[in-house]
Amino acid sequence: EKTAKLRKLIGRIKSNVASSGSRVSDSNLRISLDDIRNIETKGRWWKVGASWVGNQYQHRADDGDESENDDGDKENETKNSTLETTNEDEELLQLASKYRMNTDIRRSIFCIIMGSADCDDAFEKLVRGGMLKNRTERDTVRVLVECCGNEKTHNPFYSHLASRICEFQPHCKFTFQLAYWDLFKQFDTTKMRKAANLAKLLYHLVAVDHSLKMNLLKVIDITDEISETAGIFLTIFFSCIFDAMDDPAQVADLFHRGIPKGPGSVPMGSKKAMEMDNAEEQGADGDGLRESLSVFFLQTLKASPKNKKNSKFRANYKAAVKACETDGV
Repeated sequence: EKTAKLRKLIGRIKSNVASSGSRVSDSNLRISLDDIRNIETKGRWWKVGASWVGNQYQHRADDGDESENDDGDKENETKNSTLETTNEDEELLQLASKYRMNTDIRRSIFCIIMGSADCDDAFEKLVRGGMLKNRTERDTVRVLVECCGNEKTHNPFYSHLASRICEFQPHCKFTFQLAYWDLFKQFDTTKMRKAANLAKLLYHLVAVDHSLKMNLLKVIDITDEISETAGIFLTIFFSCIFDAMDDPAQVADLFHRGIPKGPGSVPMGSKKAMEMDNAEEQGADGDGLRESLSVFFLQTLKASPKNKKNSKFRANYKAAVKACETDGV
């Protein structure tokens, strides 16, 4: 029965061809004998909605060698790329161990920061990885500070990333402050390079980004017996400020806003005085810090080679010294 149907179909095709003067019309389907024989494997391409398997076999025999070569090249490229990525991950993990990243979270944060292409890439990965919430941001800040301190020279990448983190998660500002307080307590064992790098990071957070205030320096023992590392830290920190600020009024504003004034400057019973918690204690700390910084400026920065006549450094230096005066404040 199947054979009879096929014969009828072929007969109709022949009659149509004969009636058109042996010329095949564009509207006629060009079904070959091979198409009919291979229905079970290729399907009926001439039937609307039917599945068909055919073109993917085209030119396979002719282009077999070329395809194999292309596949081989792609496979080699994939293997090389995977190998390079694996080597980079291993190097980062070894470096993480060297820097005492002793938890999985800190190792992950370290690999994100050190393995990112730029600041935006690092910030996006930290956010997506949930590294800036649920108290994990504390580890993020600690790792960033450690990475910044261990660079051979200061990398502005860390300053910009720290600013993005503080803007996204304000709680990180206090975490940065705690990290610096821990650093100040360890000045005796801190390397000069680390102190210099973190001084430049603090300059950015205080003077450029305004995420932190200068009052955090109160933890440093600024006396005649100040440690060498602390002296280097403060010298670099304030030198960056005096070199960068274009207007001495900006320098004075950093001190006025960043270091609390003494209690005498706030009228007793005023709304501001009632809103201030421990105002007297904070003011006393502020006055003590101003006096200490004033002495440091006169003993150290006054002799700086950058403190030249008519220079921007000198103008800003004078503004800082005046801002630290406590008489009548």
